[in-house]
This record gives sequence, C-alpha cells and structure tokens, in this order.
Amino acid sequence: MTIEYRRLRSDEEWRAHSRIAEYAFNGNPHDDAAIARRERWYERDWCLAAFDGREMVAGLTVIPFGMYINGASIPLGGVASVSSLPERRRGGFAGGLLRHSLASMRDAGQALSALYTPHYSLYRRYGWEIASRIVSYAFPPKVNTPRLRAPKGTYRRIDAEGWREVEALYTEHMARRNGGLVRPERWWRTQVLATWRGEARDAVIWSNAPGEPRGYAIYRSSMQHAAGSPVPDTTLRVTDWVALDAEAYAAILAYLLGHDLATRIVMLASTDEPFAAAFEEPAHFAEPHGAWNGLMLRLVDVQRALEARPALPQASGKGITIALTDDAAPWNAGTWRIEAREGRISAERTDAGPELEMDVRALAPIYNGFTKPADAVRVGQVRARSEAAIAAATDIFATSYAPFTPDDF
Repeated sequence: MTIEYRRLRSDEEWRAHSRIAEYAFNGNPHDDAAIARRERWYERDWCLAAFDGREMVAGLTVIPFGMYINGASIPLGGVASVSSLPERRRGGFAGGLLRHSLASMRDAGQALSALYTPHYSLYRRYGWEIASRIVSYAFPPKVNTPRLRAPKGTYRRIDAEGWREVEALYTEHMARRNGGLVRPERWWRTQVLATWRGEARDAVIWSNAPGEPRGYAIYRSSMQHAAGSPVPDTTLRVTDWVALDAEAYAAILAYLLGHDLATRIVMLASTDEPFAAAFEEPAHFAEPHGAWNGLMLRLVDVQRALEARPALPQASGKGITIALTDDAAPWNAGTWRIEAREGRISAERTDAGPELEMDVRALAPIYNGFTKPADAVRVGQVRARSEAAIAAATDIFATSYAPFTPDDF
C-alpha cells in the first residue's frame, strides 16, 4: 500500500481522526461526548492524517498560535494529539506525519512549532527541544499575607463571553515578555475559560480606583475527601493570571487569599516571577516548589524565525556564523550568517567557515532564551570555535524574561 500524508477532506475523516486520538489518549473511541468536546477544541482544517491505502492509521493537529518573543508575535504551529492506532504503532507513521507537518507549517508561514509531551526523545529526533520550565507555587491562604495592602478598586466576574476583556490584559502583559501564546478565540473559550471537560472556570478582573482594568485571575476549585477525614481537602488552582502593576499584583493576591476555606492555592508562574517577594512570609509555600519541563520548541523556517525575532540593544553590531544540521526539515540545513542591527536580526546563507556548529534542536532553546549558548557548549549540543563566538551569540539571543507558556495543548 502507498502511505499518504494529508489534510482531512470530509466530516467522516474528521470523526475517524477524533476517534483515533480519543482511543490513544483516553482509551475509549466510543465516548461520543468526548469526541464532541474534542471537535469543539479543534477545527477540521487544523488536522493531518496518515493513510495506508484508504485506512486512516494516525493523525495529529496543528493549532495556529503566535508566540511572543522580545515584543514580537511570531507565527507558531502548536502540535497536538499525535496518535495512531495501537496495531499500527512503530510503523513510522507518527514520524512521517511530523515531517509532513513541518512542511505544512512552513507553507503556512508558521516559523516556529511547539508541543508538550512526556516522550522527549521521540520529538528530539524530529528537531524539537525542551525550551521552558514551569513553576507551581502551592500555599495555604489562611496564613499568608501580601506585603502590599490591597489597594482601592473593584472586582468583576466574567464568563466566556467576556474573553476579549481578559485577552486585552493578557496581550499587554505577554507582549512585553517571552513565550506567551497568541490565543485564538476558540482557545479562550474552550481551553482558558473552561476545563477540558467543558466546565466553566471562574474568572475575575480587577480595576483600579480610576476604573482601569489592571489584572485578572482564572481559576477553579476542586474538593477531595481524604480517607478518615470528615473535612474535604479543597484546592483552588489558578491556571491563568496577570497583574500589570504593583497595585494589581496586591489586589489579585488579596482576592485569592480571600478564599480562606481552601486548603491550598496553587498558582503557575515563570521561573523568574518575583512571587516570593510579594508575601510577608514565603516560608508557607509548599517545599519544594513544583517545577517541571514546559513546552518543546522548534524552528520550522530558520531564516523566517530569526528575522521575525527582535534583538535587544546589546546585540546591535554583533554577528555570528552558524553551521546547522536539520534532518527532518532539510531546507534549514547549511551555514548561516546571522547579524543584529538596530533591534533586528538578519540571516543569510554563506560559504564562510562556521564559528558555531549545532543541530536545529540546540538552536530552539537558545533562540527563546531558555539556554545560554555557553551552557549548550558545555553539554555538547554546540561546538564553538572561540569564546568570542559564544559571547556574540549570547548577545544576539538575549531576552529580557525567562520563557514561560502557561497554556497546555
């Protein structure tokens, strides 16, 4: 049989694609409610599948996002639901789909790609690399006090119809940072303001005394009865939050701490979030703080990704020549001259000798500031001809913030 990789062409194929994913991840392809939920999350045109003759044997989804890096929004394809029929696993279908998705994303102008997985080695084979960390702070509300007193202002609850209001705050916050996703409306409604089961999350916006919205929190409480205890264990989990200034920071924390019947509050944050500094006694935080690998990142189109990424002032006038290998996306392979000037990066092919040598996997976490070039050299991901080359790369790829992506997909 001839193996074909392509987009879906009919609602029948769309349903088959959903059933394969549901079988792979949840074990029940006959759960019509789960299939319906999945089809609310994704659009048919986002999906690719592998066909062995007429039989669909594997599939994946590419969600159209953007990623904020140094003030720019760079088009990104979020790879999700990579799955195959169990009897067709290890037949090379997932790998073929990943290669096909890279060409598809390149054609769509998506210079970057990201995904989440517990199977890092699989996706490393196709050019993705771990490029962020996520911290989870857990603390009891009754014994914690913010260092700043809650300012004057008002809180207002919203539902999914108010998604544009929180999007405006989110965009203002993330556009100055590094790693946040530009979320489609469908994503706000079905993933941010609702759980994966379709249950509404709580959301509150805080406005300051003049009435300007300055922060928000999106959260949900859950209860679990511990064996032998008559009192339920309650966790208030904050999945998304923004504070644009010190007043908003204090106001959002005060609002959350007002849920003093909760056993604990859990908040996701970046590794460089100054969270502990906002509390009088951070010793009440759960020890150790939870932290885990975040998304994997990949440069789909190296030239387009580099030239879309702003450079910080210290990069101006710096240049580096990089020899790059890329087995899954051969259009990226070769030697590139990369230069920064007045906040912009240029990338051109060159015949000059390389100062740095690396695979595309090593470039992604350098590109978004997760890994310093010197550290990539130290672990053997990058080969450098000189310390000057490492210093130049450090300045060219500098970021003001550690990468942080609160979305899971």
